[in-house]
Amino acid sequence: MTELHPSLSDIVPSVASSIYRRYNKFAELDDIKQECLAWALTRADYINELLSEEDSDQRRHNEARIAWQMRRVAERYARKEKAVKSGYQINDEAYYENATLMHLLPFVIASVVNGTVLDAEQYMTPDGQPSRKSLPAEGGNLLVTLLDIKKGYLKLEPEDKSILRFRYHEGYTLSQLADRLVCSVSTADRRIDNSLRKLQLLLGGNSPWR
Repeated sequence: MTELHPSLSDIVPSVASSIYRRYNKFAELDDIKQECLAWALTRADYINELLSEEDSDQRRHNEARIAWQMRRVAERYARKEKAVKSGYQINDEAYYENATLMHLLPFVIASVVNGTVLDAEQYMTPDGQPSRKSLPAEGGNLLVTLLDIKKGYLKLEPEDKSILRFRYHEGYTLSQLADRLVCSVSTADRRIDNSLRKLQLLLGGNSPWR
């Protein structure tokens, strides 16, 4: 059996610990580590080649790449454990892509700012005309999706809520937002992405199944 590269002795605990912090009520740290090691063993030659790269910058890039791949494997394991112990099917979980968030945030934020009740039939098309087809969401339940996003939005830090409000409720352009935040346009764009990412994490993060 091919021996694993020594660098994995640092990568595995780091990855396992990051997943354990999120799923400590459902999965044991040692079991997550074992899952990481089992995954690494199935592709030992590939991993050893990446971690034996002589160029230090490229090797660090390879380490980050392996850690990212391993983290997805570990999270899939932890999510399965959570599903088993919580009594639901793993395919019941919902994930929210940025495209969905950006499409629905104007309506969600409007309900927060105006104190109105969310009603799925009001939020089908940008022109305000109801549509019979649900927007993307696991299970196709638009109202549940809107409520989930609203709960996540309300948990954001005030600064992130403001940035998303300026962009998706008040319709600021990147240039206008940059002026409001006193920063460059590229920085304003990056801060929007960061706020969206924080919201996505509150809603469960990216799907680990893709």
